Amino acid sequence: MDTSAILAVRRTEPEPSFGRPHLWPLILLVLLMMTGAVVMLGSPPEYNPEPTPTSTAERDARIYNVSYRFGVFSPTNLRIHAGDTVRWKNESPLPIRITAQLQPGQRTPEFDSVGTVYPNGYYAYTFSIVGTYAYTNASNTNEAGVIIVRE
Repeated sequence: MDTSAILAVRRTEPEPSFGRPHLWPLILLVLLMMTGAVVMLGSPPEYNPEPTPTSTAERDARIYNVSYRFGVFSPTNLRIHAGDTVRWKNESPLPIRITAQLQPGQRTPEFDSVGTVYPNGYYAYTFSIVGTYAYTNASNTNEAGVIIVRE
């Protein structure tokens, strides 16, 4: 008996395949679902180019905080609407006095803390008139800020 005939194995080269054939339908399904999601969710929202005017009666009054620390008011410049309140907080170890700078022809400042604002203390003022209000620390007029009040 010839053993070489029994051990002979016929080798054939497999045909090239691109991945597993049963995964292609799944890949196509995922791609179709992603395309559908982009079409459905990718549309931009409607854009209204005309702004809607808001008056002070239509919007709620807000409270803005200004902190004083190491000789600096932060934010130094603040834009608010008429009817809003600004609340200054003294975060320094020394007391301060917040007062508005006098405008030409003005005898008394528009607002004044009228006393000292102690460390961790607050002073608040509600602005009802449109305008620009400069303020300082009365102890050091170089420490200043501006409140711009608009409608």
